[in-house]
Amino acid sequence: MTSSQDDHKSAPSASIADQSIHQGLVQEDPKAAVHLDIAAQYADQFTDGNTYTHDEEVKLRWKIDLRLVPMLWFNVTLAAMDKVTTSTAALYGFRKDTGLTGDRYSWVGSAFYFGYLFWCFPSGHLLQKLPLAKVMGSAQMMWGFVLIGTGFATNFRTLIALRVLLGALEAPIVPGNLLIMSMWYPRHEQQLRAGLIYTGLSVCFTGPIGWGIGFLEGEHQWRAMFWITGAMTVLWACVIGIFLPDNPVKAHFVSHREKAIVVERLRADQTGVENKIFNRGQFFETLRDPKTWLLVAFNLTISIPNGGLTNFATLIIKGLGYTSQRSVLLTMPTGIIQTLSSYICNGGVFLCLQYFPARQWRTVFILFGLAVGLISATFLYTLSTDNFYGRLAALYMSYFYLGPYVVSLSLATANTAGHTKKVTTNALIFVAYCVSNIIGPQFFKSSQAPLYAMGIAAVLASYVLSAIIIALYATYCWWENRRRDAVDEAAGERVHQDTDFRDLTDRQNIHFRYVW
Repeated sequence: MTSSQDDHKSAPSASIADQSIHQGLVQEDPKAAVHLDIAAQYADQFTDGNTYTHDEEVKLRWKIDLRLVPMLWFNVTLAAMDKVTTSTAALYGFRKDTGLTGDRYSWVGSAFYFGYLFWCFPSGHLLQKLPLAKVMGSAQMMWGFVLIGTGFATNFRTLIALRVLLGALEAPIVPGNLLIMSMWYPRHEQQLRAGLIYTGLSVCFTGPIGWGIGFLEGEHQWRAMFWITGAMTVLWACVIGIFLPDNPVKAHFVSHREKAIVVERLRADQTGVENKIFNRGQFFETLRDPKTWLLVAFNLTISIPNGGLTNFATLIIKGLGYTSQRSVLLTMPTGIIQTLSSYICNGGVFLCLQYFPARQWRTVFILFGLAVGLISATFLYTLSTDNFYGRLAALYMSYFYLGPYVVSLSLATANTAGHTKKVTTNALIFVAYCVSNIIGPQFFKSSQAPLYAMGIAAVLASYVLSAIIIALYATYCWWENRRRDAVDEAAGERVHQDTDFRDLTDRQNIHFRYVW
């Protein structure tokens, strides 16, 4: 089989000294040879001329897509919907009934991410040690009940406790999704699936539900928002527990031969599938890797718009003079823009890699998405409050950050090898995500409503800083690939069976090539 479209380029022959460097990189961690990837039992089944056909591969890919993509999409959509239920509830007396005076509402928005932050590393460890899908399903079941309980809250302290708990329970979902995607798809196929899975379509649920509860009688309509979304989450957790496979080896919906094809398709990427043994060396390597901290810094800046806008968009719109029910409906285009951003950026990367595989495209589309968001936030900052339609359009387009964010998540997945390193990298990225979402709402001061000048300025600054950081990340990956091309005399369109499923990290394995 040939290598991934993103991977290897021809390189000059390495010197004897370079070969020793190569040897040292591959053998840096002797434990990696013992702790083989779970996919090793299905490796090397297509040798000596025995292979699979293109039709088999296409049929299998469709089979995987139809099972996994809808489930992973609803995992993300449900989490996005549940975390912002307070935003819709705020239109129906939620703040008054629970005593959210001053900046307390901002802290309710931030509290979710304190729980997420606290549980990032423990949840990552659980995802590695325990059956992955079962961990995700159990967490969803519990957070559904927490949401239902939030509908009975009457004060600030109770809300803070419930929101912290909700954040902790959602911590395994997105990292778990990324791990599942990396188990089933080679790198050049992950981008399109990521774009389909990570969308803003949660508004298709929150919008109609929020509009509908406006017709309920009584003074506490907001409580129904939590009860309805909580019940939906509990039901979905049952679906995940039954139908989502933990990994390709344990999946019942694919045959033995199809499992071998899945593994063979992943061989050229050199990223492995799964290893349940925690590797301390990989953990510390993650902390020493410059790529890790560049991605952490990028996620720290790019997520500030998410933290601020998702909590205050409804209040910004209501401040333009619309009713509560109309404000809920007018937030729905924000999700459409997020989805378009995800489709354009991720779909664009996928198509460019299909037709121009020799070039790198991910950073190009990240910068494009950031430029759109930056221009939109500039208009939102400068337009007056009486320019209703202009401010609405600028607010909607300010949500263009989702596409660049999702492409960056796929960069982390594609450029990290070694299962412990993958888990640790994901945990650090989501620590940064939590910190920025804690910070984001604090820039939106209630005293500055409805313009929220400081909050919009923070969104502007985050777009600028994100562009600088991702450019540095791309430069580092480009430099490292050139260094490896000079060292690895085996570089090119060739499979390296000595390192494919030995759970080596991307730094240990000189055959590995970065994408950017």
